[in-house]
Amino acid sequence: MNFFMKILPCLDPLRLVISKLVALLILVSAFSMSGVEKDPQSVDAIVTMNDGAVISGTLEMIGANPLTITPLKESRQKQFRLEDIVSIDNKVETEDMKKPWVYKESGSTEKFYYDEKEYPFMNFITKITLLDGSTVTGHIISAAFYIRDKTGKHKMFLQRQIKGEKGQTIGEVSYPASLQFPGNKATNAVPFKGSVEGLGKLEKVSAFDIERENVLAAKISDGGVFDFGNLLPGTYDLFVLTDTYAIGGLSGNIPSGIGSNPLQGNDLEGIRKVLPLTDDFFKDRCILKLEGSRNYAKTLAYKQRSDFVDDLGNPVRGIRIWHLELMTWHLPEKEWQLDKRFVLIRCKQQESEKARRLFIVPSLGAVKPGSALKLNKETIDGDRGFVQDLK
Repeated sequence: MNFFMKILPCLDPLRLVISKLVALLILVSAFSMSGVEKDPQSVDAIVTMNDGAVISGTLEMIGANPLTITPLKESRQKQFRLEDIVSIDNKVETEDMKKPWVYKESGSTEKFYYDEKEYPFMNFITKITLLDGSTVTGHIISAAFYIRDKTGKHKMFLQRQIKGEKGQTIGEVSYPASLQFPGNKATNAVPFKGSVEGLGKLEKVSAFDIERENVLAAKISDGGVFDFGNLLPGTYDLFVLTDTYAIGGLSGNIPSGIGSNPLQGNDLEGIRKVLPLTDDFFKDRCILKLEGSRNYAKTLAYKQRSDFVDDLGNPVRGIRIWHLELMTWHLPEKEWQLDKRFVLIRCKQQESEKARRLFIVPSLGAVKPGSALKLNKETIDGDRGFVQDLK
């Protein structure tokens, strides 16, 4: 009995640790999912190696993520499907022969070089040419592929950096210098632009690329004109912010390759029930709208906070930040799981500013580029599509 009396005080901390671990596992389960699996991206490809060797076959990406690149002079990554790419050019940016080394001691910047053979170290810069004729140049996030030809299935890497073997020369390093996708024919550039009149001063316009799951920002000009430039074929959900309104289109369109499992009447409440389990910087958040399917649900979420500090740690008064976010979900069995989230509109608002009125209207959902949009009072037609004031 005395033994058990001694260990009883230790049980409460243990229970606390276990409860925290359970909560962590629940939180991880909300984010460690890949969602409904899509068919692997694959295209016909002609790969030319740096030594001139050519491999022709079917190229397939390994993993669920699209090809990802960080454009030069930008910090934000961009992702592209293989189906949207005409060619990839991979060139050496810097190259050098290095000797193995370690720091002489912890905290020191002085290096100790081993008396061993040197190895080649190479950095690459990559240019991607898209279907619309535009190009993106930057640093690739290393990607792995399978290429199938008449001789079988081979693994291939497109890398940001290559560290060669000891004793190897720079000329002996093998890497893909170019990839061409002859089945992906370049198309004419398709502009996407429009104007906003009578709805207040235009501040931001964003578009969610439904097929490629990207959020794009338009260039805003005087007179309420917005311009996305040339966009790839597909459909886009559009969201507009003025100093008076927030207007968007949340369509039921979902990416291709995902089976359609219709939504049910209780699904919105099911997602709202799971929302508190998802980690977030915003304590005040709610789900406003639901579209899509049980395999790929799209929700419009409103989040706002005013309890934040500046860079020096001082409380900021009289300002709040709110987001309109698109969150995607799927229902594997009984409980909804969050897959991805995208910030559609971010607004830093003074307390003295008037609250924007939020409208969701069909004409801004699943928009196809190619013609100029004109948004005015008729777009919302009084209170048609009104959701709530963004207080």
